Amino acid sequence: MKFEKTNENTIKVWVTNEDLRERHVNLLELMENQDEVEQFFYQILEEVDVDHEFQNNDLVSFQVLPAHNGFEMIISKDDRLVSKLTEANVNFATEESKEKFAQVKAQQQGSDVFDPERLTRVVPVQFASFEDLLSGIRAVQGQLQIHGIQLETALYKRDGQYDLMLYYQILPDNVDPTWDEIKTQLDAIDDQLSLFYEFGTLSPVRAQELEEAARPIIKRQAVSTLTKYFN
Repeated sequence: MKFEKTNENTIKVWVTNEDLRERHVNLLELMENQDEVEQFFYQILEEVDVDHEFQNNDLVSFQVLPAHNGFEMIISKDDRLVSKLTEANVNFATEESKEKFAQVKAQQQGSDVFDPERLTRVVPVQFASFEDLLSGIRAVQGQLQIHGIQLETALYKRDGQYDLMLYYQILPDNVDPTWDEIKTQLDAIDDQLSLFYEFGTLSPVRAQELEEAARPIIKRQAVSTLTKYFN
């Protein structure tokens, strides 16, 4: 089981089907019992919270997304709705609540940035080596095109590592989309990112900083260019 502390409030965990088998856990059966689900999640928390910063926090929450060969879990002790998974699972009851969320989101400093006004999302994914980068691209190749989403990519190199910039533009089917429709698109992006994250991680550096400080390798259509020459 792999895990990463992405910031002081968040731990990201990748749980594979093999991890579940080693723990004699059937996920479908587990999900039918809320108490067992909660117990299982806290067992994972105990394993990954090596500094004991999360276990005694009343605000700890768990967000789960299906991923290739298992699932991805975000453990958060941040009471602000700013993580990308929290964002993707919010259903706003009123326009006022949506506006307040947008204000909070604008203040957060994470590198996975969703703009609810422009319906854009920018995600920098960092790879330790060029081979890891190519493996990530190959994993996503069959699912690169998402209906209703335009994707532009760029590649940068910094400190010996490769940062693949993913610029998503959500193109709604109507002029005034509901939040449920937007959420569906964000979920689809999360599914795609989970494949990239098998070989890389969310870069700790925001897109603008990378664009200013890192060395550009391919400024446009990076994924299709790499696929053409290294497939």
